[in-house]
Amino acid sequence: MRIGTITSVDEGPKRDVTVRIRSDELFSEISDPPGPIKGADVRAYQVTEEQSGAVRLLHLYLETSTGSRIRFYTATTQLDIALLLDELEASLGDKPRTWTKAEPDRLSQ
Repeated sequence: MRIGTITSVDEGPKRDVTVRIRSDELFSEISDPPGPIKGADVRAYQVTEEQSGAVRLLHLYLETSTGSRIRFYTATTQLDIALLLDELEASLGDKPRTWTKAEPDRLSQ
């Protein structure tokens, strides 16, 4: 699994992986499963946080009308995911969204 990183926000968000967001089609170089996604198929956005050792990962999933759940992007910062959600909503409109926080590490308590 690759992790995307935002590299610049000067003229709109720039990332170290290819991400294209248009109303008719979405594409992320690191999506799983890979390949383009029809914009009309996206029904909801879901962000899931995961603690992986000392690193917190944020996965952005797209839920589709066919019942698929596609991991569209993974990042380590909330800013990156928030900007990506803004881009998605600007192109696809308002969709239901959820944000699931990482469970605290019970071994460190």
